[in-house]
Amino acid sequence: MKTNRRGLFNKKWIAAFLIYVGLVALCCIALYVVPSVVGMFERTYIAEQGKIDVADEVSAFIVRDEIVYAASRKSNIKRLADSGDLVKAGTKVIELTPTDENLIDLDSGDTEAEKDAESDTKNTTADTQDKDKDAEAGEKAADANDKNAEAEDRNADDQEKETDSADKDTAASDEKAGSEGTEAIEQDAKLGLQGSRYSGIMKDLGDTYVVTENGSTHTAGFVSYAVDGAEARLSTKAIESLDRGDLKELTGRSAVKTPSKSCGKDYPVYKIVCNKRWYLIYYLKKDDAAKYAAGDTVYVELNGEKVPASVKDVREEGKSVRITLACKTFYDGFIDTRTLSTKVTVESAEGLVLEDGSIVEAPDGKRGVFVINKLGEHVFTPVRAKADDGTKCVVYSDIYVDDEGNYVETIGTYDEVIAVPSDDDVASLKKTKKENDKD
Repeated sequence: MKTNRRGLFNKKWIAAFLIYVGLVALCCIALYVVPSVVGMFERTYIAEQGKIDVADEVSAFIVRDEIVYAASRKSNIKRLADSGDLVKAGTKVIELTPTDENLIDLDSGDTEAEKDAESDTKNTTADTQDKDKDAEAGEKAADANDKNAEAEDRNADDQEKETDSADKDTAASDEKAGSEGTEAIEQDAKLGLQGSRYSGIMKDLGDTYVVTENGSTHTAGFVSYAVDGAEARLSTKAIESLDRGDLKELTGRSAVKTPSKSCGKDYPVYKIVCNKRWYLIYYLKKDDAAKYAAGDTVYVELNGEKVPASVKDVREEGKSVRITLACKTFYDGFIDTRTLSTKVTVESAEGLVLEDGSIVEAPDGKRGVFVINKLGEHVFTPVRAKADDGTKCVVYSDIYVDDEGNYVETIGTYDEVIAVPSDDDVASLKKTKKENDKD
């Protein structure tokens, strides 16, 4: 019996010892292992120097001022300037040589028909004079027979009257034919324009085009030998009245080349694209447009280079926001296109790059991140952003000046930042504020 009691005592002691060891092990796990495991799942990153561009990829409509020049009459054409050339006001862009022979000669004021009528009259007068001479010879030969001479005289007089009458009828007929011929030519020119590929374009231009006789331009700008009829409406003066539908329709028209060798009356012969301020118009969602403000300077990418442009207007149009930029820089292909797909940079900055998800706002309104110090503690550190693209931002390093003019210590290069602060981190900010309020 004694042996059984001793064995039972030993078993109880061993069980108690095992329980004790287990509790110690649990304590060790709670103190050392669990924090390490939690740290393994806590994502952090290192703050490093970088650059961020806050930009939008846009498809924009171009609005500019253009003037179409049309020929005053049917002419041959000789181009003196190439497409794309920048010319001064008064420059002779083309040379026009009239080709319609029935058009009024600017120097004499006579028509070809009138010249023909004058020639016919001279010929008729010469014939009459010859007949008068023959009659006089007949009178001399008829001295012996007065009656016959008188008869011949009467016949000659009648013939002269008939001739004069014929001359008058011929002159009147020629004058009428010349008048009708000129009218017919002018009418043919109009019908020619109406039947040409330029008829719709010139109708759209209305009275905005300039008629030229010598091919000289009244304004400075870039030479173009293509028209589409949108020049009258797609202008800087009409920019406020154009909605998205108007811009899409006007910029979508197909351009037609102007004649290069000969043209009819009122045919377009060239166009001048004015070399002054022009505009880009595009549409964005409201959230994306929030970073734009009238008067700001942005940068537009043209032929691989960023050029400055000013924000002229920001306004809602339907469910979108219309952005209008004013620009003075011209680029290759400018005169040949009415739309532009490009990149518009609103902000660009260099500094420490942070993820937007790591920034939280403290109860006092300050924005900042949690940095892990050398002791492994999470320390809230205020930051100030220079630029934000919606995913990442660039902030000042080491120190910055707040809105009140105070110097504020901030994060530095290679600081370890918590990517997504926990609820406990955010709660610690509220606790700290309460403690500060008590003090």
